[in-house]
Amino acid sequence: MDLEMVLNELSINRPADDIRTAQQWMSDLIATARAASEAGVKRVLRTHIDINSTLLAEDYPLARWRNDSNVDVEIRRYFRVLVTQYPPLADLPEIENQILSQDFFHMDERAYGLGVAFLIEGLAVSFRSDRKWDYYKIDLNTQWLDDDGNLSSTTIQVPHANQAEHIVELTRWISDRLQTGVESGEDLWNRMNELFPSLIFCENVGKVIRYFQSGSPLLRQVVRRLFEIENYCNVWETGPFSPEGLPFKVTGESEPTLQKYEAERTFLCPDGEKRTFSWHGRVTPGAWRIYFDPSPGPGRMYIGYIGPKLPSVKFPT
Repeated sequence: MDLEMVLNELSINRPADDIRTAQQWMSDLIATARAASEAGVKRVLRTHIDINSTLLAEDYPLARWRNDSNVDVEIRRYFRVLVTQYPPLADLPEIENQILSQDFFHMDERAYGLGVAFLIEGLAVSFRSDRKWDYYKIDLNTQWLDDDGNLSSTTIQVPHANQAEHIVELTRWISDRLQTGVESGEDLWNRMNELFPSLIFCENVGKVIRYFQSGSPLLRQVVRRLFEIENYCNVWETGPFSPEGLPFKVTGESEPTLQKYEAERTFLCPDGEKRTFSWHGRVTPGAWRIYFDPSPGPGRMYIGYIGPKLPSVKFPT
């Protein structure tokens, strides 16, 4: 999936006090989008609100700003070539369905746009309307129901900009995101050793991964998880595996589940040995799982399975 921008609608919850301030907000937003585009971000702004009817100030909707001769014509022209995607997930039905199972909050406010940016690994952008948006990373609290039906939550960070200077801070992230982009599941499978030198993939993984189509949002989530495991391996130099070192929740299977469904969790590894995989984590959000085995470590792991949730004693189907 291309690297795109997503508007943080919370930054325009309240109109500016006057038209001049509103004009400055738009100038800053366009300068941010232009800097991001020059750094390699696609010139697409996904938005949860109909931005053209957005009220920038009293009696001053964005549509009026677009025709305001007092606004620099180059700024208005750039906005016209900035593709606005509304609703933001109209062309991404998988993500649209997944976001229904996960909530995102910033300072107790539901943050739809910031959540979308996280899910598509995009760049969140904001109007420069409040000092709380003056950061190149924004903390979010995300909540979802775990396998036991209990509410789980964690804090995540979303790359973010509301001024051109933030793009400078995010240069490394943008470069890495563009370099690690994959065109399809087949492309990912062919580049596994290049992208994840610390991970050892069982052939079973390829049977699923190869079928991801270009632009699949679930593919991007799988790539995110694999990089998180790869990054853990890069700093795991001594001692046993520590699940707390991964940035997502991982658990081991219960003994009753392993006894009843061991075969479903046993995979042939590249060394010719069959191993039973217990450690696993979610590919968030959704019902997919990634199973791994840290026994080759420190610094190495087997990846045995990536796919839909496997049967367990508690959830046999």
